[in-house]
Amino acid sequence: MLARRIVAKHVTKTTVLAMLGTTLVLSFLQVLFTYLGELGSLKPEYTAWHAFLYVLWCAPRYLYEILPVAALIGSVLGLGALASNSELIVMRAAGISLWRIVGWVMRSALLLIVLSFALSEWVIPYTNEKAQSIKTQRSVAALGEVKGYWSREGQRFVYIDYANAQGQLRHVQALNFDQNYRLESFMTAVQGQFQQQGQWTLQQTQQVDVLPEGNAVKREQAQQSLALALQPKYVQMVTVDPEDLSPSQLISFMRYMKEYSQVPKTYELAFWQKVTSPFALITLVLIACSFIFGPLRQQSMGFRLVIALFTGLGFFYLQDFLGYASLVYAPSPAWFVFFPVLLLFIAGSYLLYRAR
Repeated sequence: MLARRIVAKHVTKTTVLAMLGTTLVLSFLQVLFTYLGELGSLKPEYTAWHAFLYVLWCAPRYLYEILPVAALIGSVLGLGALASNSELIVMRAAGISLWRIVGWVMRSALLLIVLSFALSEWVIPYTNEKAQSIKTQRSVAALGEVKGYWSREGQRFVYIDYANAQGQLRHVQALNFDQNYRLESFMTAVQGQFQQQGQWTLQQTQQVDVLPEGNAVKREQAQQSLALALQPKYVQMVTVDPEDLSPSQLISFMRYMKEYSQVPKTYELAFWQKVTSPFALITLVLIACSFIFGPLRQQSMGFRLVIALFTGLGFFYLQDFLGYASLVYAPSPAWFVFFPVLLLFIAGSYLLYRAR
């Protein structure tokens, strides 16, 4: 039992170091080439220093995108090193099953999964704001501004000419309809301010109530309360690309939108892509194990790396293609995003089953 623990620790340590080393190298190359690309778009107000800061703030997003491929290549390198030293042969001869070795490698991948979740949930939403602030030469507060925003809440349609993440509104128009979509009232306001959950205070309002007999009554008030499910944080989310939002932000925003049957598929796609990310990482590690124990076990390390790289790129190109296809066709984006993961998982499991 002690000997098996020592072997498990050795396999885990070897593959973890290979994965982390691959992650660092790929991240450095991504940052370097992105910075060189940014040098081609320099302007008087956007200098090489600004480009450098922009790329640094984007680094967490690059790292997040690289992690699955880094896990794939790192697993091939780590297991390949063990195979080159005949350590895997000795383990199998000692009675250690193939699936147990695969489990040890999977345990190594857990570190990258935790890192991936932490980046997605807490780091990337903040750093992306900083990066866009530098790129556009605008403050972070100015980035959370929306001009010309429509919202539907039940039978109420609201148009807001300007809104920001600080809870300020300008030139608000609200139309209330009955169940037969006959106009009940129309209200305009010069400006508004968020007060608390679901409550806004509007200034300089004019409201026209349409009576059943067809007459109308106009009222003007210096200040008026308006119940809206819209919150300042949702205003900010509208200004950000869905893939740059954290999973919790996507869930919150989709719940708000779903309540009024207007969830854009782009947000569903971004959410499911983040959900499948750890499964994709695990699946790619499984494929890496099949390369070492399966049909590629007699090939050189360089050949395995080339196959691993093309497999990883092919997987993500297929996932991206199906993701965009999900925006056009009826089924939920979850089906399209999970399909490549399931396909690769079945292929990897089959190859390992044959090699056991």
